[in-house]
Amino acid sequence: MRTLITGVAGFVGRHLAKELTKNPEEELNGADHLALGEEEILLCHLKSHWPLDVSNFEQVRGCILETKPNRIVHLAAQASGSESIQRPAETFKVNAIGALNVLEAARLEVPDATVLLVSSADVYGSGVPGRKIREDAPFKPINAYALSKVAQDSLGELYAKNYSLPVIRTRTFSHTGPGQNPRFALAGWADQLARIHAGLVAAEIKVGNLEGVRDYGDVRDVVRAYAILLDRGEPGDAYNVCTGHGHIMRHLLDTLCAIAGFKPTIVQDPARVRSRDSDFLVGDPGKIQARTGWVPEIPIERTLEDLYRDARERVRRETGS
Repeated sequence: MRTLITGVAGFVGRHLAKELTKNPEEELNGADHLALGEEEILLCHLKSHWPLDVSNFEQVRGCILETKPNRIVHLAAQASGSESIQRPAETFKVNAIGALNVLEAARLEVPDATVLLVSSADVYGSGVPGRKIREDAPFKPINAYALSKVAQDSLGELYAKNYSLPVIRTRTFSHTGPGQNPRFALAGWADQLARIHAGLVAAEIKVGNLEGVRDYGDVRDVVRAYAILLDRGEPGDAYNVCTGHGHIMRHLLDTLCAIAGFKPTIVQDPARVRSRDSDFLVGDPGKIQARTGWVPEIPIERTLEDLYRDARERVRRETGS
């Protein structure tokens, strides 16, 4: 089995590589615009690693032509909603045109390869409080990132229907865990708490909107869902990858502070408050559970403990203490 992961150097990509190589028969290839050192390539058990700009069709086609994968997991993306507000054109180019290039190259070079196209729950916009979002909910993108993911999802559906390309789409809800970049909310809070604990910054934590409700999963559960969907997902279908449980952001922050053992002053940072954001985004995992049997296994408390522990270790490495 030969699998190509685009975006392998990213947060989810590294976790997915670790998950897939639990199978000794897996031949794993990776591609990313970020470079990977020799040690990291070995840690990810990659047979090959390709430098790749997914917005460049010839690069994408060349990578697929050389690796000849049976399966492609397309993770490469500009994943930050806040960054998409500042760089909407670049976000659309990477996320939508990048997905188009992967689909078209697969159609031309490996038309029988399963393509797992990883999209986002942001395509749904803001849900109705108290109601879990199903896959038949309408798209209501409310920022540039969400719009780019709507385009990606729609392209996947088009290639599945018009070209019989075996495309499986995910609409993945919020997830976190060890290794996530601090520019994302929970990882950012864990990073700030770790720096406060180390005495590097004042005892205050900067936050955005704390009243929103999010369905937060653990990245290790999420990549397990991706691995299972590659084997059991129905080509042409879309699946929510989510827990089905909503968490008020303020409560998640309180839990992180309890794990850290102290509660600093909370300061709302205008730069972290997005005017175009979802108030309630909780998914219904019924479809993926019925199709594949996947269920999330890691409770949010363990996820947050591991996230904070990872942040503490990173700060220790940075400071040499």
